[in-house]
Amino acid sequence: MEYQYMVIALLLMNVFFAHVVAEQIGRKRRIGYGKSVFWSILFSPIIGFFITVASPKRFK
Repeated sequence: MEYQYMVIALLLMNVFFAHVVAEQIGRKRRIGYGKSVFWSILFSPIIGFFITVASPKRFK
């Protein structure tokens, strides 16, 4: 029973950190917010961070 709460907490933390990566870094890159969240949730926020940083910057 305790492990179920731990798994839920870890999943929520994963989604939260994926959102933070996408919000802070993904918006300023060509990859954008949506794809940044997708890659961060699919693999992990750390791998999503590296994928997002590897994307070229958006020119304004």
